[in-house]
Amino acid sequence: MGIYDYSKLFKTYLETGVSIDIKGHFSAVWGIFQGVQSANSVRQMLARLRETVDRHIWVRGCGMGFVGNGSTSMGSLLASQHAATRTNIALLSQADNADYSIDENFQPEFLQTWAKRACMINAQMRCYREFVLQGLSEDGYRILDADDVGKEEGDRVFESVKAASQELYVEECQAIAHAESISDTEFKKLQDKKAKTKTERHQERKALLNERYGVDVTPELVWKGDDNWYPKLRLHYFLTMGREHLAERDAKRAKSQIEVGDGRRPGFAHRAVWKPDFNRGQLLPAVLLLEELNIRYFLQPGIMFRGSDVKLQNLKALAVKHRYFIRDYLRVSVSEGLSEIAIAQALLGKLGLKLTYIGRKT
Repeated sequence: MGIYDYSKLFKTYLETGVSIDIKGHFSAVWGIFQGVQSANSVRQMLARLRETVDRHIWVRGCGMGFVGNGSTSMGSLLASQHAATRTNIALLSQADNADYSIDENFQPEFLQTWAKRACMINAQMRCYREFVLQGLSEDGYRILDADDVGKEEGDRVFESVKAASQELYVEECQAIAHAESISDTEFKKLQDKKAKTKTERHQERKALLNERYGVDVTPELVWKGDDNWYPKLRLHYFLTMGREHLAERDAKRAKSQIEVGDGRRPGFAHRAVWKPDFNRGQLLPAVLLLEELNIRYFLQPGIMFRGSDVKLQNLKALAVKHRYFIRDYLRVSVSEGLSEIAIAQALLGKLGLKLTYIGRKT
């Protein structure tokens, strides 16, 4: 029997603060690490079971959980945060003529510490598998490559683990979708409860999805929720139908954060915010950037696009020109070497969309 890391929800229960001391119950620990959590968190998760049993893991070569703009330079990381804060404040001020000035130098030592840790995590993400294996080796584990047991046996184990993982995840999605619906009061009680049964976790997750998306919860919705669908829908909404409400939404969020900052030291009107959280909560720069790239043109259904189209050529030229802003505000890497279609797909992916391949003209 193994411990499977197949969703963010389940992972939070096994990563830290949990010690499984039972003996003779588990014969192995299994982990599938796609690069969302840090290399240290991977090691912590694998060590939750205190008994000495085999650990079978698959680790992605390059991680996905980059911090900030993904830089490994403190100067670059901090500069991007400072620039983003100024841009966000300028855009908000233009939107409703309110005063959004903040204390730029509030507790810089904490931001320095954040940047140091962020650079470390970003460096590990670039060589994710290497850092995970190095850390496990330093912890005393003996590392055996699956290829060492023979390609045929390794392929068999891989397919077996893959099938088991998919089967367990499908069952989990179905269990959440079919869980009993609970009232708002019961939902709040479950959120405050420390120890929860599997049934209660399923009920809580279903209530959260229902509250967030406002539709009936299906297994497919559970899967999309795990796949970070909500931020994509939100950005898509504020780029299109909800565009007129975007400035109000960002302003409300900014004012709330500034008010919290003002309350940290009563009697001192320093108007402080934590820049990484402040910048992450603002959507106006990302939407303006997508509008500058004319991405809405590619949302039209029934149109066939080719890399040689003028619109795609213009998109690539603008994307390459603004590649640093795209990296900072959309977390998408753009380079001259990428094709027009690849750049369009990457940008549309931020909205939960993609172009469908229909053929090649020769």
